[in-house]
Amino acid sequence: MLLGARRLAVCVVLAGVVGLPLAFSWAVTHTTVETQVGTSPTTLTLSTQGASQVRLGIAGTVYVPTAAGPFGAVGMIATVDGPGDPGAGDGDLANYVRPEMLELYAGLFHDPQAAIDEYVGLVEAELRYQLLVAIAVVAGLGGLGLYALVEVLPVRWSREGRRDVARLGLAVVLVLSMTTGLAWVQLRGSAGGRGPTSGGYALSALDGTLAAGATTDSPVLRLLLGGAIDKAGVLVKRQEARDREYRDLAEAGLTAQADAMTGPREGELAVMMQSDMHCNTTMIRLQRQVVSMLDRAYGGEDDEDAVPSLLAVSGDLTTNGTAAEGTCIRDEADIAGRAPVVAIGGNHETDVSLDQMADAGMTVLDGEVDEVGGVRVLGDTDPSRTELFGGSTLRGDESQDGQGERLRQEAEDAGDDQPDLVMVHEAYAAQAFLDVESVDDLLTDPPPAPAEATTPVADGDDGVPDVPASAVFYGHWHRSLPPRVVWNSDGTWTLVMELDTSGGAVDTPTITNFSTPWSRPQQEASFPVVFLDEDSRLVTGYQLYRFDTDGTVTVEPRVDVGAPPEDTDDTEDAGDADGAVPAVTTD
Repeated sequence: MLLGARRLAVCVVLAGVVGLPLAFSWAVTHTTVETQVGTSPTTLTLSTQGASQVRLGIAGTVYVPTAAGPFGAVGMIATVDGPGDPGAGDGDLANYVRPEMLELYAGLFHDPQAAIDEYVGLVEAELRYQLLVAIAVVAGLGGLGLYALVEVLPVRWSREGRRDVARLGLAVVLVLSMTTGLAWVQLRGSAGGRGPTSGGYALSALDGTLAAGATTDSPVLRLLLGGAIDKAGVLVKRQEARDREYRDLAEAGLTAQADAMTGPREGELAVMMQSDMHCNTTMIRLQRQVVSMLDRAYGGEDDEDAVPSLLAVSGDLTTNGTAAEGTCIRDEADIAGRAPVVAIGGNHETDVSLDQMADAGMTVLDGEVDEVGGVRVLGDTDPSRTELFGGSTLRGDESQDGQGERLRQEAEDAGDDQPDLVMVHEAYAAQAFLDVESVDDLLTDPPPAPAEATTPVADGDDGVPDVPASAVFYGHWHRSLPPRVVWNSDGTWTLVMELDTSGGAVDTPTITNFSTPWSRPQQEASFPVVFLDEDSRLVTGYQLYRFDTDGTVTVEPRVDVGAPPEDTDDTEDAGDADGAVPAVTTD
C-alpha cells in the first residue's frame, strides 16, 4: 500500500514537471480580466509577442514596446470598449479627447505608473490562479495516467541502476522537449501571439512617458493623442496647483485651531468616522493631519493608547471601484496612523475594491459583529452598485431594507455583545435597522434644536423602538445634518448620525460636474470624532471638523449627548480639563 502511494506520488511529480510548459501556455492563453479603466469597460489579456497594446476598436491600436515575464516576451493587451460615458455617443474617437473626458482622466490617473501597477497586479493574480489550476490538472490527470501505465506495464529495474536512471532522465527530457514545443505552438497560434506588434505612425507625444516608443496604426489617433497629451499635462499641473493652494490654507487653519480639538475624557474612547471620501487626495491628507494632531496631544506611548482608537469608514472610499484606486485605498488606511481601520463597501466599491481594502489592512465587515480597536462594530457592504455617470443595480437579491433588517436581527441575537457602532452606507438600510418609516424624517422633520436632539424627550417616548446598538451611522447623501438621539426603554440611548462626504465630492456626478481624486473639495467636507464610554459602551459626545470649498476650516465645539449627569459640577470640571464645552442638556 505504501509502495503504491509512493509510486503514485512520483508519477504525479513527473507529470507535473514534464507538463509544466503546457500548463504555462494554457494559463497565458486563458488569462482574462474584465475590469474598468476609468469609466471604460476594458478586457485585459496577455500577448506573447514582446509588446503591449491598447486596442480602441475602429479608432485604432496603440502599440507599446513594454513586456515582462520569461525572456521579456509577455505583454498586456487592453481592449477598451468605448469612452464609457453615457453622453459620449457611440464611441466616436473624438469623445476620448473631449475636454470633459481629459479632465476626468487626468484626475483619475494623475499617477499613471501607480494605476498601471494595479492593473498589472490584477492580471498577475489571474495568471497565477490559472497556472495553479493548469498544473493541478496536468499533474493529477497525467500522474494517474502514468501510474496506470506503470501498473499495466510493470517497470523492472535492472542491476545497472545508473543506466536505468540515465534512461529515465533521457525520457523525461524528451517528453519535456515535446511539451515545450507544443506549448510554443499554442502560444504562437493564440490571439495574443498573432498580429502586428507595431504601427506605422510614431507617437512622439508619448516620448518621456511610460509609453515611450509607442506607435499606432491610425494617423487620426496620432493627431488626436498629440494634442491630448499636452492638454492632459496642463490639466495635471493645474490640479496640483489647486490642491496645493487648498491644502496649505486648510493645514494652516487646523494648526490655528489646535486648542479647539477635543480628545477623549477619562474612561472614553475616540472613534474617527469617515464616509464618501471618494479617493480625494486633499482630504485624505487633511484627515490624516487631524489624526496626527489628536494622537500627539492625547495619545499614549503604546499603540493601544492611540487617539483616535479606531477609524470607521462607512463606504464609498473610491470614485468608481477600479483597480487603479488601490493606491488611494492604501492612503486611506494610512489615515488612521497607529489605530486600526474598520470599513464597509459603499455603492461605488467593487469586489476588487473590497479585496484591496482587506489587503491594505482594513477589517472589512461582512454582516457579523466584530471587535476592532476595543469597539464592537457591525456593518456590511451596500447591496447596490453604482457606475460613475451610470445607473445602480443590486449586487444580489438583497435590498437596502433587507440588509437593515438582517443586521438588526444580528445585533439582537448578539445579546450582551450587541454592537457599539452599526455602519451601513444608505439611509434605507439605516431606517430598516431602526425600524422606522423614514430616517430622513427622524433627522429633519422638524429640524431639532441641539438640546432636543441630544437629551431625553419629556415623556420618555420618542416613537422609535428600542435600538440594539449604541450608534447608527450612514452616509451616501453627501449632506450635513444634525444627529438625533433615540431613547431606549432601559434608560440607554442610541446616536443616529448621517455622515457628510469626507472628501467634499459632488453628490450626483455628471460629465460636466464631477469630482476626481485630484479635485479640491467641490462642496463642504466634514467628518466627526465620536466619543464612547468604555464601561457603558454608549456614545457620550462628538466633535465635527468642517472644511469649506475656499479652504476655511472650522473645528466645532464638542457636543455632549446622552442623559444629563447627576453631578453637574463633575461635567463642568471635565469640560475645563480637556477643552470641551459643557454638556448640552436640558432639565
